[in-house]
Amino acid sequence: MVVRIVIALFISVVSGACYLSGLTRLISSLLITFGVICGLFFGLVFLLPPGSERITFAVNAEGESWPFFLVSLILIGMIAYLYLYKPKGSTTTTTEELGSLHLQKLGFGVLLYLVSLFLPVLLWFPSDSTMASGSKSQLEIMLLMGVLIFIVGISAALYLIYGATKGGTEDNPALMRRFVPALFSVFHLDKVPALAAYLLVYSSQPELVFPKIAALALAAYIPVSVFLIKLTFSFEERTT
Repeated sequence: MVVRIVIALFISVVSGACYLSGLTRLISSLLITFGVICGLFFGLVFLLPPGSERITFAVNAEGESWPFFLVSLILIGMIAYLYLYKPKGSTTTTTEELGSLHLQKLGFGVLLYLVSLFLPVLLWFPSDSTMASGSKSQLEIMLLMGVLIFIVGISAALYLIYGATKGGTEDNPALMRRFVPALFSVFHLDKVPALAAYLLVYSSQPELVFPKIAALALAAYIPVSVFLIKLTFSFEERTT
């Protein structure tokens, strides 16, 4: 357990240091690749026999696997776009003098990002009385509403955080474009969609496992990827 924690901390520090040193395109692609791997993993899980005692990561419910593979395919396309597109210069990217507004956007953005994960949990894990009185379709709608709140909240949070990256100083105009993604990766905020999908796939209540809804939660990697790609391009436009 201690070794795993040390490895996780080491990876966090390395990814943050790479962002600070300017390896934005490489690290962004690796973070998005983790989403691809998660999609392939969850898709494989639903291809295996449900409830198998010989497979430790098997789920206790049946479902379709193609939505997860579709998410992985979309993310692969975004990685390809990240590497194929070349910034044309600093004509479209503006740098604002770093001030309290940028720090406020960063703070509120991170707070909203976390709230967007914890608030839907109330809908993802209903009480025993709600489970007993609600039909399967009602429970499915509850989980879907929670996922939609999750995606909308994360998207709004990323918009605020991206606004914070426009701040800089005269000596270092790309200051926040380095610091924000470093902070984002050090605290593994990019992996929140994978965590949400994991909670929905490995629910302790098999009747609450809806693969398509879990795949939709994993699809929150798409706005995360858009954020990382836009941040990468804006950083390179300022440094080329």
